[in-house]
Amino acid sequence: MQDKMTSRERVIAAARGLPVDRVPVFFWINAHAGCRLMARYRPGRSRGVTRLARFLWNRFERPGDQEIPEIWRFLPLLFDVHSFNWANEYGLALGGDMVLVSFATPWRYAGYSYREGHIRVKDFYGVGRAVGGGIYPDAVEPVIKDVNDLKYYLLPDPNNDRLYGVFRKFRQRNPEACIAAEVWGVQDFTATSMLGMERFMLFLYDHPEEMKGFLKRWTDFNIVVARKSVEAGADIVYIEDDYGSNDRPLISMKMWKEFTYPGLKRLVDAAHEAGALVCLHSCGYQEPFLEHYVEIGIDMLQPFQPGAGNKFAPAFEKYGNRLAFITGIDILKGESMTSAELSREIRDNYRLAAGKGRFVLGTTHEIQHTMPLENAKAIFNTVRGIQEGRPGG
Repeated sequence: MQDKMTSRERVIAAARGLPVDRVPVFFWINAHAGCRLMARYRPGRSRGVTRLARFLWNRFERPGDQEIPEIWRFLPLLFDVHSFNWANEYGLALGGDMVLVSFATPWRYAGYSYREGHIRVKDFYGVGRAVGGGIYPDAVEPVIKDVNDLKYYLLPDPNNDRLYGVFRKFRQRNPEACIAAEVWGVQDFTATSMLGMERFMLFLYDHPEEMKGFLKRWTDFNIVVARKSVEAGADIVYIEDDYGSNDRPLISMKMWKEFTYPGLKRLVDAAHEAGALVCLHSCGYQEPFLEHYVEIGIDMLQPFQPGAGNKFAPAFEKYGNRLAFITGIDILKGESMTSAELSREIRDNYRLAAGKGRFVLGTTHEIQHTMPLENAKAIFNTVRGIQEGRPGG
């Protein structure tokens, strides 16, 4: 039997296809869900943080979803912007092995204003954001508006060491945890925030060379971020870059190979040169990309969502010896299942993959505050049973 491993050792071994003492676990918890779980399920490690979580959740929950003032929808994001990433750290307390840490979420190191009940944010990259009907400040004012902006937009300085103190602090607090550093990829953040989706799509056709120039500069910036995050303590470079819709890619595979693939490969190579593993987070339909991921050396893929047309069993059989899949806990479908059905599906996915390839039992996206509490409990209790050697329940 494999000797007991630290979380860090366990995740790295699983990603490399080496023996592990047990299958690693990744819980990705939304900030609002973190507040709810600390308030209604299990306290966090810190009494002060737990008290704040309870206060914020009570203010969020009390009026009902349609009546919550913007300020109380926004403030739980403190659990994402604080230098200790409380919501993600809470996942470790619940039995997770891997945690996401970001040097700069879109609302970290940002400028805020609050007027007449409305919150406005100017984020780290200069994108204007506003809290609409949801819980996040959505991009409403992109920074790239025309071709000249593609050429001359000035990115922030990624060499500022204070940006990476979050990794050093997190490593000090959690010496045995596996830390994944969030880094923006080529396609998703540029489309949804920097340009806006419609402008991004049109510019691919109308201004292809200028787009390639901007995407190269964007990749250069994120390569520095990746390297400095690893120097500060990260084990994994976690590239956020959604490529899929339901049952199809967001852009054609031909365009993906032309515009996205070169920068993705550069990011992967730079992370490996820095001594880190690479995990790609890409939502939606992923099957057409799998061979390319293996080709360029991506170590781990998260989340591989079944609801987007992906078939886990055949994909894992074909690629599981070359690519670690982080999946098995379906968050979207799990919201509408009974707790017993959800628990059974988690165990089935575990049995399908455990000991047969590179596998981390993980959530297919962030656990949301809309997840029924009994189902959230079922996730954690089922995973705890698996960790304790009771995969049958």
